[in-house]
Amino acid sequence: MICVFDIETVPDIELLIKNYPELKEKSPLDICQKAMEDQREKNGSDFLPIHLHKIISIASVILDDYGHFIKVGSFGKTTKIDGKNNIEENLILDFLKFVNKSQPKLVSFNGRGFDLPTIMLRAMRYNLSANAYYEQDNPTFNKSKWENYRQRFSERFHTDLLDSLGHFGMVRQLKLDSICSMLNIPGKYDMSGDLVYKIYYDEKMDSDTKMTKIDEYCQSDVLNTYWVYLKYELLKGELLLQDYFNILDEFKDKIPQNKSYTDVFIQAIKQECMNAK
Repeated sequence: MICVFDIETVPDIELLIKNYPELKEKSPLDICQKAMEDQREKNGSDFLPIHLHKIISIASVILDDYGHFIKVGSFGKTTKIDGKNNIEENLILDFLKFVNKSQPKLVSFNGRGFDLPTIMLRAMRYNLSANAYYEQDNPTFNKSKWENYRQRFSERFHTDLLDSLGHFGMVRQLKLDSICSMLNIPGKYDMSGDLVYKIYYDEKMDSDTKMTKIDEYCQSDVLNTYWVYLKYELLKGELLLQDYFNILDEFKDKIPQNKSYTDVFIQAIKQECMNAK
């Protein structure tokens, strides 16, 4: 089994207030803006340290071992802990339970540099276990010191496409959206990651509308990552060209209907499959 995954985060207001107690009565958006401005002054980027990121969505595409699309969705939607509805804790718990039990191959874009470190840090906040991620000796899954989730130069348990396509740091400034544009894959067609916190903390939008928009954006990102992964497998010779087109055709038929990304991906797949004729 293969799991292509991605997370969406927002600044953690609870933690930021500890740094800016004078802003306690301000809106979440004002607090975010202040923290980002200060961060930009420090290092030229408004991207906050990862411990200040609260996870609000974890999406995945589940594949079989040969890359065939099974489903796309989001973690944590049916999980509750002791009757509580802590969104972040539910998300992380559901994701880690899946990884601990199924031990899938993971596929990501910068998952090693952002998504997984953020998940693990935030998991510590809730005393959660990620034993499958950290173990290095498990003959049942052929894990060893050299083959495990945290081994950077092995793709057996985790293929981070940013690492693989960027030759493990030798090439800089690769972005998923730019790669998708080059490959005629939809990419970020209606919003981008820097808008997520503005939507999440928008006091004029109701909660369901916000989360539907954010979850579908996160799902569209894993669909993009999945397609790039197929191209990468084709490049390596792990996938035959006709099999690639067959998988895309199956993907087109199985993609969820009535999602904001449905038509965009279906049209892009149809256009790509014209190259097979």
